[in-house]
Amino acid sequence: MIFAFVEDGTISVLADDEAARREFEPIDVERNAVVFYAEDGTWLEPRFTEPNRRSLFGLMLHQGRFELVPRPDAKADDVDSVQVALAGARHVDPNPHFDTVEAIARHIDGSRRGRQ
Repeated sequence: MIFAFVEDGTISVLADDEAARREFEPIDVERNAVVFYAEDGTWLEPRFTEPNRRSLFGLMLHQGRFELVPRPDAKADDVDSVQVALAGARHVDPNPHFDTVEAIARHIDGSRRGRQ
């Protein structure tokens, strides 16, 4: 399970990397309009296997392709912690697992405790 934190304060709950690629445009991922975390709160760094390319004086965009790579060693310089992301979240997109930001926070906390 992947949590996608969108810049407007929405959290999307996604099944896997492929769902993330279907749901979010690579250009938005590249500009950090969406940040991904695993269900234990580990940052998932988007790595572009095919970069976004602009042509025709920047007017045409060819969307690239990305994969999400777990970065448990991420520092504050890299990305906000999942706790900071949760504090800025206001809404959860409809999904079969979680109704509220608080429910997601409890799930992440439980996943972290189970990992220790």
